Amino acid sequence: MKRITFSRRQALRGSLALSGLLVLNAVRKFLGYQEPTTEVRQLTLDVPEAYALGSATAVPGGHCWIVRDAGGVYAVTAVCTHLGCLVNEDEAGFACPCHGSRFRLDGGVTHGPAVRPLAHLAVSRTAEGLLRVDMTQQVAVTERLVVG
Repeated sequence: MKRITFSRRQALRGSLALSGLLVLNAVRKFLGYQEPTTEVRQLTLDVPEAYALGSATAVPGGHCWIVRDAGGVYAVTAVCTHLGCLVNEDEAGFACPCHGSRFRLDGGVTHGPAVRPLAHLAVSRTAEGLLRVDMTQQVAVTERLVVG
């Protein structure tokens, strides 16, 4: 049986090629083509009065939170403005589990690395009195749906 020998240069080339393939695979996830999603554009939820004053309620599958304060009801996106992770509720508002950014309930940044606030989404009332969130339309931070 013939013995195969490798030089250090061949071993180095092989390990560099393997490392390059691993890096390219990781970069491909960020830069490559992504399949279009069947993302929900509008969500119809419960009546606005169902949300407790001072509460933040996650919308299942909606990537947003419904918040009610003294001014009314509003929707804030759950997508962190740093790198797009989904934020979770914490004792003071929202926290990004990926890199530690923290936000107030109104979406304002309290701790980076994120520098932009969470976007507010348009909310309205349907003819049946239900809360509707338009995931495609951002609105001013001060905009609320008044709850009577």
